[in-house]
Amino acid sequence: MARSSKTSKVLGLLGEETPRRSAANPIIKTPEKETVPPVFVKSDTGTQFVNIPFLLINEQLGSIMERFRCCTCEKCIAAVTEEALRELPANVVRVKRVSDTDSVNRAAADMRSDAIRVLTKAVMLVKTNPRH
Repeated sequence: MARSSKTSKVLGLLGEETPRRSAANPIIKTPEKETVPPVFVKSDTGTQFVNIPFLLINEQLGSIMERFRCCTCEKCIAAVTEEALRELPANVVRVKRVSDTDSVNRAAADMRSDAIRVLTKAVMLVKTNPRH
């Protein structure tokens, strides 16, 4: 269901809270901060660790689920994310300076086609066997 600029105003009039959407992917409803798995984890030394598979899943999930007309409820999004994270190899990149973002971009580019393949497979699995 497409949302217009008036949707949040109408929901506000009805007393319903508008769900927060991910900036990268407007189809994905972003949970509260305490429950969000960290994509960027900061250490005490100022170093950040970037979870590349989760970053790619967040980037691609909505468009792939929409393309295959898969349900986008919270349970299905969680199931697809879980399946994809199981299949993708762990890849965490350390970033200390702004210039290190090239290493994140390189790692993401190397893994992007695998992430799309795994996400497509996970979406089709969840679409045929929804958990609700």
